Amino acid sequence: MTVQLNSFLMMDGNAKEAIDFYKESLDANLLFCQTFGDAPEDPKSPLPENSKDLVAHAILKIGDTNIMIADMFPGLQYRNGNNVNICITTNEIEKTNKFYELLKQEGQVVMPLKQVHFSPAYAIVTDKFGITFQIFTALSEEAVKRGHQKEN
Repeated sequence: MTVQLNSFLMMDGNAKEAIDFYKESLDANLLFCQTFGDAPEDPKSPLPENSKDLVAHAILKIGDTNIMIADMFPGLQYRNGNNVNICITTNEIEKTNKFYELLKQEGQVVMPLKQVHFSPAYAIVTDKFGITFQIFTALSEEAVKRGHQKEN
């Protein structure tokens, strides 16, 4: 049996915008997307007309990881917070820098991109949708052997 952990991002009516943003800024591929209107309607619980275009479930593939994203189900309360935190791990400082620069646009830098003892390039950014990302550059085995020093 395989166990897989996926981050699930709940949005406040802007999941389609978030999907487009992550496709551009994180090179994400959209694997699946279904709106509430695509699902069979339950006559006992009809959807409000303005909810039918909202995303019920989508799957984005970013690198080797799948992330699920959806709008809150109509009638449920959305809470913006830092309860979802995603760690993006790369092995290239240039890629880390790209993610950092794009995700911080209209967002908030929690910790600026810098070298730390466990990574040659590390940052924490909350993007314009309120999602917090730790952006981490993994050290090579060689760098670990040399005492975690940045490779040239």
